[in-house]
Amino acid sequence: MTRRAAANEETRKRIVDAAIALHAEKGVLGTSWPDIAKRADVALGTVYRHFPSLDQLVPACTSENALRTRPPGPSILVGLARPEERIGQFVRELFAFYGRTAPWTPRAAIDRYQLPVLDTILSRREAGLKALVDETLGPLGRRRHALDAALALTDFGVWRSLTRSGLSTEAAARLITEVIVTWLNRRSAAR
Repeated sequence: MTRRAAANEETRKRIVDAAIALHAEKGVLGTSWPDIAKRADVALGTVYRHFPSLDQLVPACTSENALRTRPPGPSILVGLARPEERIGQFVRELFAFYGRTAPWTPRAAIDRYQLPVLDTILSRREAGLKALVDETLGPLGRRRHALDAALALTDFGVWRSLTRSGLSTEAAARLITEVIVTWLNRRSAAR
């Protein structure tokens, strides 16, 4: 029974790996079960047996991809007290994460509105990111529009635009950190 369970798990992993790769290339909705079966080198029925619908496949893929790409969490702020340090660490970690997820993020943004399970997963992730930004800013986040501005300035599209213009991920993170910190400090001085 153990050997059979291990073989079953290995097949499931191959299917998920194939689906993740295809989702990066074609998007979730552009990927068919026959595409996945071919890439995973399994029978079409095997894909359906493991994942009868996108409602089962998408969570498996997004969970596995999160393990691989390591989204930033509250632990990135441990030991950092100064707002400038916290903001810098957050932006560096988030932009590095964007670099690891670049193939999937734009495609998922397109597919999410036609696929409720994906929209639910991405909405949860966005809520987690908002909570992390709130924790990063601490008392500064209570200022009018601070949270919204920090979220907008650290959006995937901003990172992509800056890196496409020639900045490295690290340089883009430094620039956005400086913009956020300068804006927050200027708002403090004005009060």
